[in-house]
Formats: sequence, C-alpha cells, structure tokens
Amino acid sequence: MTGTGGQPKRDPFWTHAGLAAAVMGVGTVVAAALPKVTEDRVAALLGVGIAAMTGVLALVLKRRASLQADLKAALKVVGVVFALRGVGVGIGLAWVVSRNLSAIAFVGGFFGVYFALQWIEVSYVMAASKDTAGGDE
Repeated sequence: MTGTGGQPKRDPFWTHAGLAAAVMGVGTVVAAALPKVTEDRVAALLGVGIAAMTGVLALVLKRRASLQADLKAALKVVGVVFALRGVGVGIGLAWVVSRNLSAIAFVGGFFGVYFALQWIEVSYVMAASKDTAGGDE
C-alpha cells in the first residue's frame, strides 16, 4: 500500500495504540495520586487496570477485524469486547465491595479510562476503514 507521492501508508494502529498507552499511563498516575485514602487508591487502580486490559484487547481485536475487512467480524468484536468489559466491571465491583473498598473510586477509575479509550477505538476503526476503502470515503 502506498499513500500520496508513492510513500508507504502509515498503519493507524500504532498511533492509536500509543494514544491508548498514554491514556492508560495518565489514568494510572491519577488513580495513584488523587485518592487520599489507600483503600480508595487500590479501588481506583483496579478500575484503571481492568479498563486498560480490556482496552488493549479491544484495540487488538478491532485491528484484527479491520484487516479482515469483514463487517460481521467487526460487529462481533464490538459485542465480545462490550461483554468482556461488563464482566470485568461486575467482577471488579464485586471484589471491591466484598473488601469494603470504595465502589465510587473503582467506577471512577474504570470509566475515566474507558471513555477515553472508547474514543480512541472509534477513531482507529474510522481511520482503518478509510485505509481499507482506499481514500476519504
């Protein structure tokens, strides 16, 4: 694949993976620094960790689906990742509550990172679909 002027096209995955890594890093720093109480910090870090793990998996699976150029595979990935995130939130929340930790810190850590990662994933899918379509469609 070549871009304009015969230059090879840059894979948008690596740019988006770098952005995702930056979001995960910022989320970890904020979750480690912001809560004053250790228990809240642990809960927030767990939320960030679950969001980061599912975010990495989501981006990799979406890349795999975009390389197949199959809409059915892409929609299946969206469903699978959504289910995994739901299970991750459920298990994480149950673990936090069972140890009398802050559910709000966990939810804040998870969704603070999740929302940013979701935008990055959408941006990646759009960029990858433009490359597959061969232009600005």
